[in-house]
Amino acid sequence: MQMASSNTFKILGVILLSGAIFAAGYFWGQSKVHQEVVSKQPSASSDMGSMKGMSDMPGMAGMNIAPGTAMVSPQMQQLMGVRTAIVEAKTLSKTIRAVGTVAYDESRVKHVHSKVDGWVDKLYINSTGAFVSKGQPLFSIYSPDLVATQNEYLMAKKNYESLATSSIPEVKTGASSLVAASRTRLALWDISEQQLRDLEQKGEAQKTLTLYSPYSGFVIKKDINEGMKVMGDKELYTIADLSSVWVNADVYESDIPFIKVGQRADISLSYSPGEPLKGRVSYIYPYLDEKTRTVKVRLEHPNPGYKLKPEMYVNAEIKIPGETRLSIPEEAVLDSGTRKIVFLDKGDGHFEAKEVGLGPKMEGFYQVTSGLKEGEKIAASSAFLLDSESRLSEAMGAMAGMPGMSMEGMKMDTPTKAGPIEKKAGDLTLTLSTQPEKTKVGENTLRLKIMDKSGKPVTDAQVSFQYTMVMPGMVLSKAEAKHSKNGLYETKANFGMAGTWDVTVSVR
Repeated sequence: MQMASSNTFKILGVILLSGAIFAAGYFWGQSKVHQEVVSKQPSASSDMGSMKGMSDMPGMAGMNIAPGTAMVSPQMQQLMGVRTAIVEAKTLSKTIRAVGTVAYDESRVKHVHSKVDGWVDKLYINSTGAFVSKGQPLFSIYSPDLVATQNEYLMAKKNYESLATSSIPEVKTGASSLVAASRTRLALWDISEQQLRDLEQKGEAQKTLTLYSPYSGFVIKKDINEGMKVMGDKELYTIADLSSVWVNADVYESDIPFIKVGQRADISLSYSPGEPLKGRVSYIYPYLDEKTRTVKVRLEHPNPGYKLKPEMYVNAEIKIPGETRLSIPEEAVLDSGTRKIVFLDKGDGHFEAKEVGLGPKMEGFYQVTSGLKEGEKIAASSAFLLDSESRLSEAMGAMAGMPGMSMEGMKMDTPTKAGPIEKKAGDLTLTLSTQPEKTKVGENTLRLKIMDKSGKPVTDAQVSFQYTMVMPGMVLSKAEAKHSKNGLYETKANFGMAGTWDVTVSVR
């Protein structure tokens, strides 16, 4: 043969989702060579009688279908991707991941004041970022008040010593009280016991006195210089202890119900992800960031080696301990917005819709709070398709139960029985038919009869069929046809589900 012809035929049918064909289809062909469309859609009146024929469809006998029940054949279950699962108790845990920012532990940030007016004579810690230990000298100060109070103390002490042998107790007690008052005043100005002992030994007031750090940590703020005048209310140093820090993690509001104070929390740095630092949840802030829809969760972490530096970003993982509860896969749940539905597998292709109560979702499973029992079998996937099927079955059952549905003598327009379609393609006459004529879900025989212009059968052609379901994601199937007799070529085609199928015939 000198020419190649490719023709496309579309097989349409009105069907039920369960796979039963509701009515015969019709064919139309499109010549890819001549870009012409030949369509045929016969219609005839048929006597519905008592809806004769509908009872012959699978699952439709008597229309006795309970509301919310889907009836799906094993073949359709395979095509729909229906999987089943057993309702069982599982121990589910959860890890909440968030990005956090390192911050100072506010309880470990201290402020240093002179507590007395004066002038800075000498600085011993003169840079921000320096580490100081408790008791380390910070600065020395000249203060007229300090000098005067030292002299008062020395005079009171000398007076007490001279009156120590007095026979009048009140005099002795009064002198002792003056010594104690002067000593207390110096102590309140952060003059140490050692400095007081040195003052007593020397017997004269010191022009300048040194103030020592009351804490250990890093100087994160310094507002003091040599020669400057300082007032008692002025903050001179801010010292932070970084041996332990806070991490403020931003956690999405949907995860907040899982978090409790005291839970384990690990953090890791971007440059050393394999070395997590262990800490705990210490506080959940009582407000939400309206822009990010997150809540800050405070984590407390030891900081050995001072790896964690304030304002540094870290990755946080909060470990939620597992609980043993009845659980089902999340894909088994159909969420209507107001109800949560699953489908119980009752066997023999019957699926029954069941409303359930659900708890939180963890590790791809929902915790079941009501509606299901351990050991029950449910559809673990394709819940949306099963819901559509159950609604269709319910609608058909309701229609069958309507008064007057016997429709005695009532006429309705329905497609007539499908038949062969003939099409001209160049010098050839192509006739497409199927066996059975009324195509069904499952195996069908595709037939193509080829006659030349003189009416003689063509027996040496190469004929192939390609067919696919008219919907996204369906695979194109191909079948080679063999000549049987008198120009008739046949092959088997498996129409896996009901609907519209495109069939392309190639003749060479």
